[in-house]
Amino acid sequence: MSMNKYMHPRNIYKSPPDFKKLALDFPEFRPFVKQDITGKVTVDFKDVNCLRALTCSLLKKDFSLFVEIPPSKLIPTIPLRLNYILWIEDLLNSVERFNDIIGIDIGTGASCIYPLLAAKKNKWSMIATEKDTESVTCAKSNVRNNSLQDFITIVEVKGGNLLEDVIDDKVYDFCMCNPPFFSNVEELHPFFKSRKSSRPHPKNAFCASVNEVVSKGGEVEFITKLINESKNLGERVKIYSTMIGQKCSLPTLKKALREVKVESFIETYFCQGNTTRWGLAWTFSKEFDLKKIHDPIKEQSKKTKPKHPLIHPLPLTNVNEYSITFAADKLLKMFAELEMVVEEVSRNKNILRYFVTAFSNTWANQRKKRREEMRKHKNGANELSENNNDSANSPKGRNSTNTDSNDNDVDLKKSPGKRTHECFDGSLMKKLKITTNSGEAAAVFFKFTLAVRIEETNIYLELNCAECDNREYLHQILQYIKNNLKV
Repeated sequence: MSMNKYMHPRNIYKSPPDFKKLALDFPEFRPFVKQDITGKVTVDFKDVNCLRALTCSLLKKDFSLFVEIPPSKLIPTIPLRLNYILWIEDLLNSVERFNDIIGIDIGTGASCIYPLLAAKKNKWSMIATEKDTESVTCAKSNVRNNSLQDFITIVEVKGGNLLEDVIDDKVYDFCMCNPPFFSNVEELHPFFKSRKSSRPHPKNAFCASVNEVVSKGGEVEFITKLINESKNLGERVKIYSTMIGQKCSLPTLKKALREVKVESFIETYFCQGNTTRWGLAWTFSKEFDLKKIHDPIKEQSKKTKPKHPLIHPLPLTNVNEYSITFAADKLLKMFAELEMVVEEVSRNKNILRYFVTAFSNTWANQRKKRREEMRKHKNGANELSENNNDSANSPKGRNSTNTDSNDNDVDLKKSPGKRTHECFDGSLMKKLKITTNSGEAAAVFFKFTLAVRIEETNIYLELNCAECDNREYLHQILQYIKNNLKV
C-alpha cells in the first residue's frame, strides 16, 4: 500500500512524479519508461539502472543537482532523504535556529545526497564523513560538479569513531545518520526468517555495497555507539539524530538514551512509497525540550490514517447468492426512511459498496421521537374533537356555506396537503432547503461508507467514516441498524 499520504506535509513528492513527462525531459530516463496502447505509463523499479536514472533525473529536475552514482553503490531514494531533511528543518525551527546552520552527515556515501540537498535547498554548511575511499572520491566529485565546495567538506575517517574524530572546537547544530540496517548479509534476503510471511517482498531492486548496509550488530549496535559518543560530546552538537530501518530497534535505542541521561528525545517516522522508516533525535541541551516540539509528520498521519471499519454480522440462517442483494435492499430502504442519500460505488457477487450522505441526525433518540409523535397525535385528536363540537354550536358551523372572504380564519380554505413553514421541524427545513434552492451547496451533516459482503456462510456489514472522523455517529447508525433491520 502506498504511504505517500503520510509523507511530510512539505514533501514535494506527496504527489508522485509524472514519469511520462520526466522521460520526455530527461533522455537518460526515457529507455526505462513504457507506454501501452491505452496510454498507461509503467516503470520497472526492479531494474537498478532504472532506479539510478530516476534518482539522477529527479535531482536535476527538482533541485538542479547533477549527481553521479557508481554502479556498485547505494542508490538513494529522494522522497525518503527529503523527508529526513524536512524533519531536521522542523527541529531547528522549533529551537529558533534559522541562519548559519552547521551540520554533520555521518557516512555520506558516494552520492553525498544529504549534504547536497541541505546545501542546495537551505544553504546549510555540512561536514560529510565517509570511510570508504571510493565513495569519498565520488562524493568530492559530486560536490565539485555542483560548485558547493564552500558549503560541503568531505572528511575521510579511518578510525572506529563516528563523531569524535571530526568534531573540533565549533558547536554544531545537528548531526544526521543513515546507518547500516543489517548485521549480516543473510538479512538482506527477502526470505530472511525475521520477516513476516504476510509482509510483501520489496518492490524496488536492491543496489548497494555490503559495507553500506551491513555492520556488525546491525543498526542497534551502530546507533548505540553514536549515543555513547554523544554522551562524551554533550552540547558540542545541539541535536543528534539518526534514521532507523526497523521499528523493533526503537525500544532498545530509547532505553540506551535514558541510560546516558539525555535531556530529551523525540521519535518520528518517514513514510514514502511502500516503505516506512523511523527517526530518533536527542539532545543534552537544557535550552529546549524536544518532547514538546510539534511534529507535523505525526500530525499529518493522524489526520489521514484510516480507522478500521465497524463490522456487524447479519443474522441470516440460510445464505445464498441472492442474500447479499436482499440484505442491501433492506438497508437502502432503511436509509431512505432516514432521509439519507445513497450512491452505489461498486458491485460484484461478493461485495456491494455504497457512499451514504446524511443531511441531519435522523437516527438518534428514536424512542423519544416516537413518544413525541404519539403525544402530538393524541393532542391533535383531542383538539379536532373540540373544534368539531365548537363548529356544530357556532353560527358558521350551522351555515358553512356563508363564508366571509375577509374572515381571519383564512387558513381553513387551504388544501390539507399543503403545510406552512411552522409545520416543519429543523431537519425537514434543512432538507427542504437542499432540495428546493437550485445551485445552493448541500448542507451535509455526516458521510460514511457502507459495504455488504458475503464471506463463506455469513453476510457482514462494514461501516466507516468518509470525509470526517466522528466515530460516535457511526456507532449510533450501526446501533440503529441492529435495532431496526429485520432480515
